Amino acid sequence: MFRSAITSTLFAVLLLAGFSVSHAQPPRQPIEGNPVRTPFSTDVQEAWLFQVMPEADNFSEKEGEPPVWRAYQTDADSGEQQLIGYVFLTADVPPEERGFSAPIAMLGGVNLDNQVTGLKILNYVESYVNTVGDFVSDPVFQGQFAGKFIGDDFQVRRDVDGISGATVTSFAISRGIREAARRVAAEYNGFSPDDPVDVARNERILEMMAPYTWEQLLEEGIVHQMVMPIPGGEELILTLTYMGHPALGEYFIGRTAYARAERDAAAQLAGTEMILLAVGGSGYQQFRQDRTSMQQDGPMRRIFPNRLVTAGNADAGMIAGRAEFAGALIIDDNYDITEPITIAYRPLGSLDAYEVEFLPTGLGWRLANGDPILSEEEIARIIRHENSAIRKFFRDPPWGVTPWEKVTMMLLIFALVMIAFFRKSARWRWAALTVTLVYLGIMEAGFLSVAHITGVLLQGPDVFMNNLPLMMLVVFTLVTTLLWGRIFCSSLCPFGAVQDIITRLTPKRWKHNLPMRVPQKLHEKALYIKYGILALIIGAALIAGNVQIFQYFEPFGTLFFMSGTAVLFAILAAILLACVAVPRFYCRYVCPLGAALGVVSLVSPLRIKRVPQCGVCTVCEHACPTGAIKREKIDFKECVRCDICEDKLIKKAGSCRHDMDKIIVRHKELKAS
Repeated sequence: MFRSAITSTLFAVLLLAGFSVSHAQPPRQPIEGNPVRTPFSTDVQEAWLFQVMPEADNFSEKEGEPPVWRAYQTDADSGEQQLIGYVFLTADVPPEERGFSAPIAMLGGVNLDNQVTGLKILNYVESYVNTVGDFVSDPVFQGQFAGKFIGDDFQVRRDVDGISGATVTSFAISRGIREAARRVAAEYNGFSPDDPVDVARNERILEMMAPYTWEQLLEEGIVHQMVMPIPGGEELILTLTYMGHPALGEYFIGRTAYARAERDAAAQLAGTEMILLAVGGSGYQQFRQDRTSMQQDGPMRRIFPNRLVTAGNADAGMIAGRAEFAGALIIDDNYDITEPITIAYRPLGSLDAYEVEFLPTGLGWRLANGDPILSEEEIARIIRHENSAIRKFFRDPPWGVTPWEKVTMMLLIFALVMIAFFRKSARWRWAALTVTLVYLGIMEAGFLSVAHITGVLLQGPDVFMNNLPLMMLVVFTLVTTLLWGRIFCSSLCPFGAVQDIITRLTPKRWKHNLPMRVPQKLHEKALYIKYGILALIIGAALIAGNVQIFQYFEPFGTLFFMSGTAVLFAILAAILLACVAVPRFYCRYVCPLGAALGVVSLVSPLRIKRVPQCGVCTVCEHACPTGAIKREKIDFKECVRCDICEDKLIKKAGSCRHDMDKIIVRHKELKAS
């Protein structure tokens, strides 16, 4: 009767899972009413283009390399179409950033200022989809990328708020949209991240300029000034200096003002060299651009509007407090900045022009002549330093910002597990199980899954690298399993904790009425069901590309997310009920991750010791929660290192408290009787 009941239970659970795999449809339908719902399609619709580039009025056809949709806006005054940015598919700008199971297809936009204008998730095949639904369709999460400068790090938990419980997916989306936008901007906007040599050169220039006072700049001719009296007893002061390098621009007018001037100069297509022209004095309001002119080897030419761009309010850098506003005079290729240039200004009410012969001096002269400032040895050293693997790792770790609070919790749990293991203490083990259940199970959903194995097989170990707590858990599990066996299953698995709690809380009267042991022959055959499940899941992932099948054999996702289909909840209920009758039923017969760890544990050198008394004693055999012990033999691949048998050995429980000579005598007497 019992054998039939157990067999029926096992087959019911497995057939239910098999039926689910064959017939259950994933809940991949878009969420009604959600503006950022995932369409699960990469056939781009025109409406989606406007979602990621809302300021556009129309788009071109998809073209170019990489292929993009050019976004245009109609000028209100002229009615002309102005280019404002580009929309792209991340799949068209490889390599793609992979999520937990596969690349996440996204539509993104980048404007001419190298800012992300928006993103839309088009398709993804992540492990949580069938359990919790379309979990990335969060308007707040997706909306935070709009307006972000692509030169930023986009690091989860620092620049970007991630999706709770989905760190890998959050990382893949953040890094994926950043890298794709950078590649598009590099091709169409001329974007390039800061070069370490340029950064070092800028720092050197700023260091060289730092000792100067304003008076010294004037005295040495680095800064030129024209002081002009104007009607009304006021005066107009024009300040000029060479500003043809970003570091000089930062020094004189500040980084923001210089970047604005440089961007406007590039848009005017009027030249690459710039001279600061700051306007001050009590009569600054009477400055007129059209009264400024410039001459070199030819007639004096008036400076047209496209030759002078604004550079802010002169409230930053060395010019702060010495002028009212600043501009940048653009020098085109018709002029040689290394030769004298005459700059003239004719004030209002004056027939005569004031002139200054302008020529870069000092450091400006060196930069205008192409002096690299840094020596070849310094440049080579910087490049070696930046390209070193250690430098790259610490500069941009694969997991982004280190989540110290989560790292601390993981270390605390590991400490509890190892203390319990080495002390063979049930109290410490229950403490570890409690923290594991609450933190890894309920709070973080940070449990290991067979999906991590398929992820490694399909993508390599990089699947763990962007989630430091998960990587710590994987490394700890592998190391302890290789050395001692399945410690993870004993104290680090939240669902293992659930099963132990069920056994602990099952009323004693139930235990007396329920047979708590599976007949040995049936048990020995049923053990291999989980290995078959493991092979099925890996085969489905590698051959058919089905990375979702595992959820039907890992009910802890349904339990800790408290979401899923009716079939998934039915599987969970069946397994929990089976655990009431048979301790660690799931670990024994169903768990594919336990099967994988069991295979790894076959090479573990530090196994549980056996003593002569074990050959005639069954105390540990009856106490083993996974049925791994048969007298003196331990099926180590099934052992979860719960330490119950080792604790009995240390405390000399059962036959261990008697000498072997006495046991042999008693054993012979029992056989004789």
